[in-house]
Amino acid sequence: MNIALKTRIVKKKPNLISFEIERENFEAFCNAAGLFRTSFINYLKMSEKDYKAGRIKERKSLYELI
Repeated sequence: MNIALKTRIVKKKPNLISFEIERENFEAFCNAAGLFRTSFINYLKMSEKDYKAGRIKERKSLYELI
């Protein structure tokens, strides 16, 4: 089922877009972005373990992880 999410762009720069989303739509937004997928949650858990163990690298973008 597709859900239309209402957002509003508040700032737009050449390399940055900031937007607002209402609280009622936040869960639907996270679901649409894939933030509730098991694989994503497992990656977060692994990264937290690496951070606590001191095995971290500074990244400029999440794109570097792909």
